[in-house]
Amino acid sequence: MGVTFESIEYQCSVTRPDIPYTLYVGEDHLLLVPREVAKVHPKFPSTQDPLPRLKLQLSQFWIDEYKSTYGSDPEFTARRVGFGLEEDEVVVAAVLAGTPYVPNWQFSNLLKGDTRNAMDESSDAYADFGMMQFDLSQAAEP
Repeated sequence: MGVTFESIEYQCSVTRPDIPYTLYVGEDHLLLVPREVAKVHPKFPSTQDPLPRLKLQLSQFWIDEYKSTYGSDPEFTARRVGFGLEEDEVVVAAVLAGTPYVPNWQFSNLLKGDTRNAMDESSDAYADFGMMQFDLSQAAEP
């Protein structure tokens, strides 16, 4: 079942109680929308003002790389997008299904206006994505 935000249909929305953003999942992009939370994750970078809405997309390099390898456009799926911890940084991460690719965006960069994605390539992308989520949960515990 989809979620509509500002007249656009998304696959779903993703939140965590300690991340001050809602993540809406579209096929070709992700949308970050600020929201209020009672307590912010201890690893989340501090900021005076929340970011405005941000549309996150793969860089043109990775879109072209994906197309040349898989013969289609890359797509995000609702089940494999979320928040995680990568190299001690809070990130938005995804798995491009059936590939070794785990694109991610560090909040510390996003808060500086840099919306470029990093790309991890893994022999087990699903396990790496799960570890990012696990690490974020572990880092939240006192």
